[in-house]
Amino acid sequence: MNARRRFLTAVAATALLLAGCGGEDDAGGQDGVPTGEPAPAQAAESVAAALDPATVAHTGEAALAVALRATDLPAGWSVQANPVPDGSDLAGNPSLAGICGVAFASEERRVVKFPVVGLDPQGAPSVVSEAIGYDSAAAGALALTELRDALSACPAGDRTFVEPPLVESLAEDVVVARYRLADGTTQDVIAQGRGAVVSVLIAEDPAAGAAAAQGIAGRLRALPAAAVGQ
Repeated sequence: MNARRRFLTAVAATALLLAGCGGEDDAGGQDGVPTGEPAPAQAAESVAAALDPATVAHTGEAALAVALRATDLPAGWSVQANPVPDGSDLAGNPSLAGICGVAFASEERRVVKFPVVGLDPQGAPSVVSEAIGYDSAAAGALALTELRDALSACPAGDRTFVEPPLVESLAEDVVVARYRLADGTTQDVIAQGRGAVVSVLIAEDPAAGAAAAQGIAGRLRALPAAAVGQ
């Protein structure tokens, strides 16, 4: 893995692999041409896109409702889901653990997550995201606090932190950072949460990342308080 992808690994390494996924389980596209996305991922994506955040009843549904959607991204972009089976043990499937070499106590409090990658018009994975549900609102707040602290103390390594982007209309609890890698690539981190639900995305396209974060923020605000432990 090159330097450009190294920092993304801790958040959504499996999502980045979707650009190359395929094989016998691929769903057929137009004229029988494989789409490159397995049928279970297409089904998960369809369910998420149709879910009204105002009607969800519990944390699992709330996290799914705020997962990245194609409508969050600019015209010509698409998304691919990477569904995590219900009841999966998340202990060996980290979300934030390892960022800046920090251990996150909140990782043990995750109960569900929905990784989705945003593909630019050329099919390159340029936005990676996870919508994460925790066992309580306190755990969701802890995850954002730990991420904020980790980024503020991150070793320089091959990353240089610069002025973070100004993204309007995000959720109340937000962590935003921007860094430049040794190869000149710039990546934005935008994490935001409400109660027990947290969205984390990393974008190499600033405009697409901001648009996606704003779309997610709108759905976070629409979630019923009871569904996110508030």
